[in-house]
Amino acid sequence: MFSKLLSLAALAAVANAEHWIFGGSRPIATTRLDSIVSPGGIGTHVHSIVGASRFKNTYDADDLMQSKCTTIPVQPDKSNYWAPQMYHRDQNTGVLTPMQTGFNIYYLVRDGPKGQPIKAFPKGLRMVAGDTNRKTYNASSFADQAVSYVCLDYSGAHNNDPDWAERPNFFDHNCPNGMRAQVFFPSCWDGVNLDSADHKSHMAYPIQNYNSGDCPDSHPVHLVSLFYEMFVSVDQYSYWGPGTWVLANGDTTGYGHHGDFQNGWDIDLLQTAIDTCTAAAGNVMDCPALAAVFDQASADACVLETELVDENIGDNTAEPITQLPGCNPIWDGTGSKPACSNPNAGTPELVAAQVPLPSGWSEIGCIAEGTSGRALTGASTTSPNMTRAVCANFCASKGFKLAGIEFSDECYCDNQVRNGASQSTITWNLCTNHCAGNENEICGGPARLTLLTASGAVASSSASVHSTTAKPSSTANTVSSVVPVSSSSIALARSSSSVVLHSSSSVVLHSSSAVATTTAHSSSVTSSKTGTTTSAPAASSSSVVVPAGWVSAGCVSDNAARALTGYSFANDQMTVASCVSTCASKGYSMAGVEYGRECYCGDALSNGQGKTLTASTCNMACAGDKTATCGDNWALNAFKTTNVAISLPSNSTAGLPSGWTALGCRKDNVSGRTLNVDAFTSNNMTIATCVAHCAALGHPMAGLEYARECYCGSAFVNGGGATLAQDKCSMACSGDSTAVCGGPDALTVFSKGVSGSARRAHKARNFGRAHQHADMF
Repeated sequence: MFSKLLSLAALAAVANAEHWIFGGSRPIATTRLDSIVSPGGIGTHVHSIVGASRFKNTYDADDLMQSKCTTIPVQPDKSNYWAPQMYHRDQNTGVLTPMQTGFNIYYLVRDGPKGQPIKAFPKGLRMVAGDTNRKTYNASSFADQAVSYVCLDYSGAHNNDPDWAERPNFFDHNCPNGMRAQVFFPSCWDGVNLDSADHKSHMAYPIQNYNSGDCPDSHPVHLVSLFYEMFVSVDQYSYWGPGTWVLANGDTTGYGHHGDFQNGWDIDLLQTAIDTCTAAAGNVMDCPALAAVFDQASADACVLETELVDENIGDNTAEPITQLPGCNPIWDGTGSKPACSNPNAGTPELVAAQVPLPSGWSEIGCIAEGTSGRALTGASTTSPNMTRAVCANFCASKGFKLAGIEFSDECYCDNQVRNGASQSTITWNLCTNHCAGNENEICGGPARLTLLTASGAVASSSASVHSTTAKPSSTANTVSSVVPVSSSSIALARSSSSVVLHSSSSVVLHSSSAVATTTAHSSSVTSSKTGTTTSAPAASSSSVVVPAGWVSAGCVSDNAARALTGYSFANDQMTVASCVSTCASKGYSMAGVEYGRECYCGDALSNGQGKTLTASTCNMACAGDKTATCGDNWALNAFKTTNVAISLPSNSTAGLPSGWTALGCRKDNVSGRTLNVDAFTSNNMTIATCVAHCAALGHPMAGLEYARECYCGSAFVNGGGATLAQDKCSMACSGDSTAVCGGPDALTVFSKGVSGSARRAHKARNFGRAHQHADMF
């Protein structure tokens, strides 16, 4: 499988060679900055930039190495790697959309016939490979050979078809599984200059080949070879013919692709890896020096610390662009290059990547949720525009001095932490969810809060008050003081200054390093002002008045992922009739009331919920009608139109390839992914799709998680795979609501001839795949 996924160029380079791969590395930023070519200013075109969090428009090796983190999993590599962002151009509208990208970074120890020693990059080194102005291909030029494209089609339908072979420019057809844009950097250094006027002359390719061989006398120092693949999700967009794909520099041919590198390595560590990791064949974990500092959690939680260019780069669907940022008219390379449409346009300014907190507010750090309820219970809200500042301002407006953001878009307020929570921080990288309103900020995680404080906040209390955990309205556009909030299925919005690897319609992946837990509702209604508790009467909702054509569906189960996910709201005037009427008015065929004041709408029961409970389980009085019940703790009084049949998800193996069987619900994410060789995500995920994908790539195990994620492997690794109770796998598949596709850190697993107890050493993160989400491992 490995040879199937690598380019021919990479195969030639890695054959019988020591190498390691930082696979699936996500960009730290996408912006019009280039600290090598345009130091101190605004760059000429937009780049997708991977690596250290202190990337800025000026390169200072000492400053870069002070970065808090990097999106590379080996944290002592504080380098930056970048390439021009690739856009999709709509033939009908001219709209330019930045396509999702992710990077595989290869380090290859390749000496030549003379056996010259391989050295680490010197401190301060920067270099460029490729040429942004190139519009032709010279087959005898190593520099031209070093830039290429691969069209991915895992079906094998186009094997040996020359029109699908690796090539130096864009393809004339779409690529079913995405496209790789590849750059191989020169590995011979002159030993003196850390840069040069053209950012290339201080470096040279080896004598024999662009990816291997001896260094020339003019450039005698043989450095470790650097090669990277930028995956572009071209398969997610319509193909219109030539001109569909456009580099950020305006090039529609692809010849102008290039790569930039600035060194931020711990040089001693890199040299140790070069000298001692002779057994490494792609897997970072086969290199002890690097494995010891492998930290995927920090890579996942890393965000940009510095500044971005304040301009629209096309990533906000509400503000589409038809011209590329900067002076980059679209050009196919024929004739003279077109002039800029607005040559007198002003130069944009730099703005902080992270929105400053209100005056007097500061961040405490990442804390765990309460053990017996919400840590902050005074007020709460949710917003698709959530940032740390939005939450702090909301809490301040309510008179609270503590603010906590959780799961990307949930905000909670109080003057003290409660229910067993503490202000003592946990490891910072356990909060990994990017804020819904700004991808460059962290807003907690599952059962983890990014805690903010204003001066004068007190510590903690054991007092317990009720907090709601309802799903946010799908039509919300602004922060609302009406409390409904969810702890799963939060949509991740893209900020106006960065391209993210998640589409605007994607479900945010749960943290890869924090266990997603559920906080149960209190079993009684409590006043947040007085702290007093009143018991709820057990009044029946089976005979309440509902709109014509609706009937009761009884008392059914719910959880934090929500049984009904179409629309929700909560208020203190809640009645069964108001909930059902609202759902009916919005076109839904099912409605459910829960915890006295929460209403949920949908067209089908989701996430494995909706199981029949005893009528007495739904025993909480409606907030607006004490004579009727409105559910209870994770229990819904459900109603449906008469033409709706209720069905629950199952783990059916129907439609699976011959020989595949179910292994049940298994634990994931103990110290890394349990199945970690290949993965993909889809909003149309089914069991059959996932198993067929893994089977086609030769993997005997397939696991589905969090409704839309598919993982492949040949055995359970990283301490995972323990059998879980089946209710831990309770999320309906995103593409088949009748089947279960795992849960938070829980895999629905299928296998072909593999024992469920098998274990083996950690595998490297996936390489060679075009993921919708590159941070899945």
